[in-house]
Amino acid sequence: MSADRPVPDVIALLVCDQIITDRLTGKQSLIGMFSKVHAAGFPATHPQLSVFVALTDGHGRTELTIRIVDSNEARPPIVEGRGTVDFKNPRAIANLALQFHGLTFPAPGEYRVQLWSAGELLREARLELRQIVARPAPGPTENEPEVDG
Repeated sequence: MSADRPVPDVIALLVCDQIITDRLTGKQSLIGMFSKVHAAGFPATHPQLSVFVALTDGHGRTELTIRIVDSNEARPPIVEGRGTVDFKNPRAIANLALQFHGLTFPAPGEYRVQLWSAGELLREARLELRQIVARPAPGPTENEPEVDG
């Protein structure tokens, strides 16, 4: 943003499974907040991921971009979504909720959920992708004989 329009202050940047908005009150419930995803193998497809953002100290209509990138940004973004919030006054709190489906992560490691406005990075949240280590099936111990059946 330009010097005469400072960027808004980020109160929250949260990753969760789902965001439910009550139609009567407008209240939002964040379901299943997380910062780690476990996958059996890679590339891994995550079925649904939601991002919640709360901001204040904004001025008027503000365009926002959510990007998910690997930690060193060596690859193109996993996903990029855009939204707009409108600040009635700088003391107002504005929320943005974006939902993404079928995200494919190419490799285990650390990723970043980034919040951008007017070409400026406002905040990042870490998202770690881990490969599940398969444990061998329990076998007989010295005290337990094998049984052929």
